[in-house]
Amino acid sequence: MEGTKVPAKAKVAMVLLTRHPADIKTWLQYHLDYMGVDRIFLSVEDTPQLKEVLEAAPPSWKSKVTAWYQALAPQGEDQRPTDDYETLQARQVKAMAMAKKQCEAEGIDWLLHIDDDELLYTPQHRAVGSVLAAMPAEFNQAYIPNVEAVYPSADTKSCFREAAEFNVNRYKFAAYANGKAAVRVADTEAHPAGPHQWRDANNEEPPSIHLDAEPFGPPLMVVHFESCPFTRWEDKFYELGNTDQEKVSHIPFPFYRSSIARMQQCRAEGPVSFVQESEVRRSGEHAYKSQEPDCSESSLKHFWAQWKTEENPRLRKNDLMPLQIPWSLFASG
Repeated sequence: MEGTKVPAKAKVAMVLLTRHPADIKTWLQYHLDYMGVDRIFLSVEDTPQLKEVLEAAPPSWKSKVTAWYQALAPQGEDQRPTDDYETLQARQVKAMAMAKKQCEAEGIDWLLHIDDDELLYTPQHRAVGSVLAAMPAEFNQAYIPNVEAVYPSADTKSCFREAAEFNVNRYKFAAYANGKAAVRVADTEAHPAGPHQWRDANNEEPPSIHLDAEPFGPPLMVVHFESCPFTRWEDKFYELGNTDQEKVSHIPFPFYRSSIARMQQCRAEGPVSFVQESEVRRSGEHAYKSQEPDCSESSLKHFWAQWKTEENPRLRKNDLMPLQIPWSLFASG
């Protein structure tokens, strides 16, 4: 409409905890060069090679990225709990609180927690700062719905680039379905209440807007590229295979429970001796009981594909929407 004033672009920051990210360079390229994120705070666990990525980054990135490197465990040890499904959130909250203070000092308008297997996505291909600048002033929290990427096959390697569609049916997600929330930094009393939301001084929800309730669809989404590629799923649930049964029973996601159960079935117990070598299959540092018919590589890939690709029998065509990202316009390598 003629004469309508377009709000100035908001300054937006993101914070995440990362450990052995699958494709952090592409993740950074997308958010900094395409989505227009102004600041990124990385809490880095056990990933010293990330320093090399940031040192080789263009100057425009270096001025926008702050990395906090957590103390590494002694070689051969891992200070994280063997079943860190629960403790992960405590570490994420710590990083969110640190980033919030930094954003207040730098004059950032909005802060969002996101993971290294997630991309902010705007169907209208707008910068995130333009979307959040349009939020009514009375709201201090914006709930951003999440969707799940669907992959071509279990042989997918570049998950961000190869996925061409996503599942919008939250009742069929493999992981969480409650989205992520951006907080208005000017709300100095707001503090993280887990990785998905913020709370006020009374531990109540601040005035909030839900973007999935917008009449023409959400202007901003979080696309979750969960457990991709296959090798990342393998690493993740091989570790989580240490989780005891009581804790497994309280995990709300059937995909997680099924993946942990499969790895508990397939993990080879104890060190692998020369005699045992013929009885196990090695994949990286993992050893599997090959005498178990469901522990072959082909069987594990079939299990993964039944959850993460169009082979998923739970998905219907109307659950899927196209994921359209013009990678050739901004991403290299």
